[in-house]
Amino acid sequence: MTSDKRPLSLRCSPCGPFHARILRHGILTRLLVALVALTLVPDRSAFAQDDPPAQNARPEQSELPKLESMTLPSADELIQRFNDDKIFDWVVLGNDGVLVVQPLWPRPDTMQKRAEEIKTLEAANPQTQEERVARNNRREELRYLELELFNDRELYRLPAGQIAQVINFEDLMLHRTDRLLEEGDVRTAYELLRLVELAAPGWEKAIPRFESLLLREAELQKAKGNNYAALALLDELATRNINNPQLKEQFGTIVDLSVGEAVAADDFSQARHLISRLKNHFPDHEVATKWTDQLQQRSARLMTEAISLADQRRFRQAADSAREADRIWSPTGNMLAAYSTILARHQVIRVAVPRLANAGVISPVPLDAGLRDRELTEVSLLEPESAGELTYFQSDYFEKWEPADLGRQVVFSLRATRPYWQSQPILSANQIADTLSDLLNPELPSYSPRMASFVKEFSVRSPTELAVEFSRVPLNIEAMFRFPIVGIPEDERSNPAAKPRTLSSRFVLTEESESHRAYQRRIPEPDGLTIQQYHVAEIVEQRFDTRHEQIQAFRRGDVDVLPHLEPWEVDAFQASGKAFVQQYALPRNHVIVFNPLSKTTHSTQLRRSLSLSINRDSLLKNIILRDPEGKYGRVSGAAWHSQSYATSPLVAPPEYNIRLAFALKFAAEESLRIPDKLKFIAEAKARALQEKQDWDELEFRSVHGEEIKAVAAHIKLPKLKMLCVPEQTALQAAAKMVSVWSKIGIEVELIPADKPGETIADDGWDMMYRVVCLKEPVLDLWPLLTSDDTFDVNRLSAYPDWMRQELINLDYVTSFTDAQEKLFQIHRHIAAQAFLIPLWEVDDFIAFRRNVNGFETRPVTTYQDVERWAVKP
Repeated sequence: MTSDKRPLSLRCSPCGPFHARILRHGILTRLLVALVALTLVPDRSAFAQDDPPAQNARPEQSELPKLESMTLPSADELIQRFNDDKIFDWVVLGNDGVLVVQPLWPRPDTMQKRAEEIKTLEAANPQTQEERVARNNRREELRYLELELFNDRELYRLPAGQIAQVINFEDLMLHRTDRLLEEGDVRTAYELLRLVELAAPGWEKAIPRFESLLLREAELQKAKGNNYAALALLDELATRNINNPQLKEQFGTIVDLSVGEAVAADDFSQARHLISRLKNHFPDHEVATKWTDQLQQRSARLMTEAISLADQRRFRQAADSAREADRIWSPTGNMLAAYSTILARHQVIRVAVPRLANAGVISPVPLDAGLRDRELTEVSLLEPESAGELTYFQSDYFEKWEPADLGRQVVFSLRATRPYWQSQPILSANQIADTLSDLLNPELPSYSPRMASFVKEFSVRSPTELAVEFSRVPLNIEAMFRFPIVGIPEDERSNPAAKPRTLSSRFVLTEESESHRAYQRRIPEPDGLTIQQYHVAEIVEQRFDTRHEQIQAFRRGDVDVLPHLEPWEVDAFQASGKAFVQQYALPRNHVIVFNPLSKTTHSTQLRRSLSLSINRDSLLKNIILRDPEGKYGRVSGAAWHSQSYATSPLVAPPEYNIRLAFALKFAAEESLRIPDKLKFIAEAKARALQEKQDWDELEFRSVHGEEIKAVAAHIKLPKLKMLCVPEQTALQAAAKMVSVWSKIGIEVELIPADKPGETIADDGWDMMYRVVCLKEPVLDLWPLLTSDDTFDVNRLSAYPDWMRQELINLDYVTSFTDAQEKLFQIHRHIAAQAFLIPLWEVDDFIAFRRNVNGFETRPVTTYQDVERWAVKP
């Protein structure tokens, strides 16, 4: 506000009529004021209480209301008058009489600002006559207070010496604020202070009220048990005025209580956060010092225990104790060096997952959790190393494998030594031969018809050399030998009770619960290495109920790896700079596969109707990617990735055509009614012939057409059962599909594939929404179509003869060109007949915290080369 003499723009209606007679020349001779029906009820003491006196009658004309009898307006009235521009001021005379006047100027602190202006004028040294006259005139004006009484629009002058004080409207709001804070009505008090700030920004009288409000609300929040809300208020107060006399004590009290609760709950990260929060404002606070000493001593005891365990070569227990010490309080000094050494000796990678590989789900095929478990506990003789248009393999067991006799024979040379970091044992040729023999034995459950169709004979030439002769040349030897070695370890062969187990494994499961699974190296790394030479010794998969919990744990450092990022998370993780985000070598394909033994889905019209009614582009962008630009995904026309050698350039992704889908649904339904219609016609023909009547089928159909329709009218498409992988976006997309299918008359029941129970029987499901990654279509297509990896030819019985023959012939190809041509042909037939429904391919990413290293830049699988991962403390 400025200090000019214009009336304040805020106006108020009079609280009562006042009449005064003042000499027009400014000399006050007599002031008679009549107060009638004041809207402010008299009070017993100034601003002390709100109780009205015994009488509120019209006073004598010679009387003015005393300050102690004035009523402090209510908060509602103050707010209403402010909003309506009807504010007023109180002018208190020397005898405590009060005049209620129109707003004065300058404001607030009207008399103080006038006194300061007088001092400024007196200290001034005017240089000219005009300046001296102006100064004297202004000094004369300031000797009087110009005011305007209600219902009297003339301007009056009152000698400043007759005025004890001026209580501006803003002062009244502050006094009411004090009352409200005493009563605990913080919300209304804040509303009043907000209005004061609007009227007088940065007013020095309002600043302490804001501080009082924060303190009062903090007290109320603490009384409710909301300590963190109270601390947030005190943080705000510390920002405003760190020297507030009540702040330090109240902040310490709340932090002391909150840290105690956090320690009791073993939430030491929260305890450290609270202590740090207090130290930020009061570095030497006794509460912060007390809890810091306690936690440091507790951490030191655990570190001493960890050092003792490490000396006893109990590295895992030592690492657990050191991590617990760090969880309480980070070690420093000599303890920090010991901590780093202990953690390096037994490194643990913690992986956040939505579900664990526990048995007892109904899915007929392994889910993502099961595949991760298999990758850790079962190592195939040959594993994919890199992938793109073609997939390349490598082996931790074979030194080399060289085809001979035009590919009809292969000699496998086994490694005689292993690197120190490798966690799987060395295998002998005899162990591999034993497993191969089991795969070729039709009497055993492990029998593989496909392997038996290829392998003619094999022989062990030496402990490190195995020769395999094929009856027909396989196109891809590496992809065929993707199986683990199972048998009895050498040191247990003398025990008749010994049971076969997986010999080719990296890690073994050591702990299991509903919330986590722990895997340790099968062969630990040797002692005596430097800290930099050690790698991960244990993998812990930690289950979280929600995606939010997984991400929060990753950001806090409670976990080190997120195996799969959602598409809309990728850019945020990359931009954060707090994680290594690596793209998998292959995208993941979303497909709907049909149960080959379900009679319901044998109808081509039904399968095509299901496919044509899926709006792939909309579901992909709105649900799967949540990105209108579709940056990390695209509509797919195959069950394998679009850059694969198996993708036919003549096959486009299926179109969306709801009208054609409805027509095909109707055709599928009619095909179910044909047997009943034919039976009805056959029975009519038999009766006609029995009665020796002429029979004309065309005429019969023409005359009895409605009857023929009515015979099969009750036949409808049966309700389908669709399993769905337990991924959030897949389930949401599947639910949308089911809704659309229902609208065209196809009822589908959606069943999560991770539902607890026994493995669902072949007659319990009709189709399944799967997320797959086919690395070698020549060998992986058959198991996908049949939902079975035993290569049982009987499961192809649902397909037409020509399709069965094409799939079988694919196994007999001997050249890459021949294989590609046959895959192109199969691709076209799958698209035309909808033997499966391709949906999308989505780019896949994995995230590592920046303390993890040694991973692949373009991994093919989640745990590729996991033995070489390392994590820094």
